[in-house]
Formats: sequence, structure tokens, C-alpha cells
Amino acid sequence: MSESRPSPSVRIRRMTLGLALGLGFPLGLFWMAPGATSGTTMGFIQVPSDAPRITAEQVYARFPKAKHEEFMRRAIANSRKAGVEYKTGGAFGAVIVDASGTVIADGMNHVVAQNDPTWHGEMHAIRQACALLKKPKLEGCILYTSSEPCPMCLATAYWAGVDGILYGAKVEDSKKYGNFDDEFIYAQFASPAKDRAISQQSLLRDEAVEVWKEYHNRKDKVDY
Repeated sequence: MSESRPSPSVRIRRMTLGLALGLGFPLGLFWMAPGATSGTTMGFIQVPSDAPRITAEQVYARFPKAKHEEFMRRAIANSRKAGVEYKTGGAFGAVIVDASGTVIADGMNHVVAQNDPTWHGEMHAIRQACALLKKPKLEGCILYTSSEPCPMCLATAYWAGVDGILYGAKVEDSKKYGNFDDEFIYAQFASPAKDRAISQQSLLRDEAVEVWKEYHNRKDKVDY
């Protein structure tokens, strides 16, 4: 007797579940790190301002110039895959390298392929690196990116706590040749909230703060 085929809706749900597990599970691995479920506080650096500053000279001194260029060329090769060969998104690629000089993650832009505006090359590399290391911090690592990071990727690099960022093309290059207007977003952040292109207002602040108070009083809270 032949096996009955699942209905289209069931197949779609199975495909969606498979994609969610394949993409989302690695990103959540750090929650399974020791301490995340044991009732103890995880001692992460909570805000970027707490991290010690590592100068550009210290970043450059970590490896010979030829090694830095090797990592950057790998990031640029990833950008070619994304924008020219596979056409998964804009021509953006990245690499995360640890303190020993080992590449621990590659990243490519998948915005178009995944219909995901957050899937930039740097975001991809940071997610992969954090999943591999099973923690949301990348102390000791350098981010190499084929183009100057957009505000989202720059902020994520700060939250990840990388030691430094080396980039190839500048913001004006990606605007001129790809129409990626990162300059506009940078300018928006520098403007008062009331003057920004997307309006934003506070609503039900007191109720939202009550949850923060509950979180603050937890003995086992994750400080990140």
C-alpha cells in the first residue's frame, strides 16, 4: 500500500519548522551555556561603555600586515559571493577572527535571499561566531568587513564586544555603486527623535518600567 502524501499545508509547516530549527537554533545556543539555566547570574559585560578600549594600533599589531590583508580579502571574497555570484543580497561580506588568528566565522549578505533586512554580512558572521563559541560576546575577536558597517552592524559589533573593526570600502562607496544609503541612517541617529524620518513616541512607560523592576529584582537574571 502506497504511503499517503501529506497535504500542502502540512508540508509547508514542516519546511517552516525545519528552516526555523536550522537557522534559529544555532543562534540560541548561548542560552544553553553553563549558568543560563542554573539559577546563577551570567557575568557578561552589560554595556559597551564598560569594555576597555583597544586602540587601532593594538589591533594592527596583533598580526602581520599580510595576515590582516588575507582576512580582508576573505571578507571581500564573501562580498563577491553575496552580490555577484550567488546574488543573495548586496555585495557585503565579513569574517570574524579570534585572538590566535583563526577564522571562526564567515558572513555574507542574505537580505534578498531570506527577505530579512537584518541579514547583513557582519550580522551573519557575528551570529555564527557567537553560536560557535556559545556566548553572546566576542572579546578578543576582530571583525573584518568588506564595507564600512551600517549603523545596525556597528551597534551589533559594540554589543558583541569585538576588539576592533577593519573595513574595506567606505559608506560613500556603497552608496555610489549600490545605492545603500547608510549615511542617511547615521544622520538620523544624530538627530533628535522628534526630527527623525520615522516618528517615535513613548507609550505606557510606567507599565513597561514595572517589568524592568521585576527583572532588576531577579537573583538569577542574565545581565545582557
